[in-house]
Amino acid sequence: MATLTNAELVAALTGRRRPVAPSEVPGLRFAFYGRVSTSTFQDVQTSRAWQRAVSDELIEGVGSVVAEFFDVGVSRRWSWLDRPEAAALLAAAAGPDRDFDAVVVGEYERAFHGDQFRQVVARLNLLGVEVWLPEAGGPVELGSPVHEALMVLLGAQAQREVARARQRVLAAMRSQTRLQGRFLGGRPPYGYPLVDGGRHPNPVHGRWGRRVQVLAPDPVTAPWVRWVFAERARGRTVASLARELNERGVVCPSGADPGRNAHRSGERWIVRTVAMILENPRYTGRQVWNRSSTTGHGPGGRPGGRGSGVLRWNPVSEWEVSERIVHEPLVDDETFVAVQGLRVAQPAKDGEVRRYLLAGLVVCGLCSRRMDGHWVHGRAGYRCRHGFTSAKRRSDGEPRNLYVREDHLLEALSHLLARTAGPVEEGVGEELVDQVREQRLQIHYDDHRLEIRPAPLMLKTMEPARRPVQPALALDWRADVKVVEI
Repeated sequence: MATLTNAELVAALTGRRRPVAPSEVPGLRFAFYGRVSTSTFQDVQTSRAWQRAVSDELIEGVGSVVAEFFDVGVSRRWSWLDRPEAAALLAAAAGPDRDFDAVVVGEYERAFHGDQFRQVVARLNLLGVEVWLPEAGGPVELGSPVHEALMVLLGAQAQREVARARQRVLAAMRSQTRLQGRFLGGRPPYGYPLVDGGRHPNPVHGRWGRRVQVLAPDPVTAPWVRWVFAERARGRTVASLARELNERGVVCPSGADPGRNAHRSGERWIVRTVAMILENPRYTGRQVWNRSSTTGHGPGGRPGGRGSGVLRWNPVSEWEVSERIVHEPLVDDETFVAVQGLRVAQPAKDGEVRRYLLAGLVVCGLCSRRMDGHWVHGRAGYRCRHGFTSAKRRSDGEPRNLYVREDHLLEALSHLLARTAGPVEEGVGEELVDQVREQRLQIHYDDHRLEIRPAPLMLKTMEPARRPVQPALALDWRADVKVVEI
């Protein structure tokens, strides 16, 4: 049975059945560019279709689209060079075998943010490629005062809409957490899987069949959370808890939920993991939101275009906590508060502040790790455990901890930097440290000798004019390493 095309079917229904030949529109050859922010919360095909439809309507009778570039899961804040398809479009425009004459965009905000428009359009214009926008009614002319004013207005509106949407969403999420105790996404805490919580509270969404999710204790991992709080309340150290969990073969958070922790090994507990559990108020049965946030933006977010930037742990004053208990607690309020008291840093017994002049500057010559500040016998010193912690037992044959006193380091450092030999006075020691920091040096110690070397440079983030210089130490570290026995 033959299948009719849409055009043939319409012709048959109207009594004008005849073959319809595809028409080719002569004229300009266009490359279409579009974008969708996420692949999980937006329908990619629908978004692509309406952007393409607007573009086709704009260039109707002028030309046709011969190439298509469509970014999925990419924020508008990313530069064009950071967007895969946009970068490919720029590369194609600069190539010798370019097959398009102009670029058409379905909507300004799909393609540009902030001052991106002027940069991209100027770059394409230099290559002889026009940019067509529906808001401009055709090609954009950078030299036109009208178009210049229009683009400034569109850029301001785009930034304003982003700010307004962000504020509305954040305000709604605060309210949903505080008043409703809603789970708003993210990684569930260890010991709590997500379960069905019933019909969505919004009647319209409920009629659509949408459901809410709530936290419920996991029969395998929840008892271990209770055990961690109980043992910590008895006075045990966090490191001893991590070590016992490893020895007893208890699955760690990343191992219990590998789907949400693909970036972690899932092999063993570490001290920080146990500490994070002890600090999490969600184990009291309350919902908590905004414990962390991201600052900045750019590539590196999660798959689907969600999240990018640098993680920031917010102060407790910025947290949003539900007004009531919304899921079964794994620890009572009294125990949780008592455990937090144990986690407060205790002052020194003599009431003095511990100062480590060389903090962050001393590197272990055996394993290349930074040495930790370590106060012993009333003196500042430095220690390296070579990657071993209280949660991980040391194997036989492994090197012992490395210790060195700060005053010994300062005395050797003074000799290396051609200063006065012998013990170093306090003020002179601070001058030595300032010199080391200003010249971006590192101190390497291996139990027998001390070396000073240039610290590794992050060249990508440093301007050439600001790269460190060493006027006082013209050293070739490959041929003439400064060494002293201590």
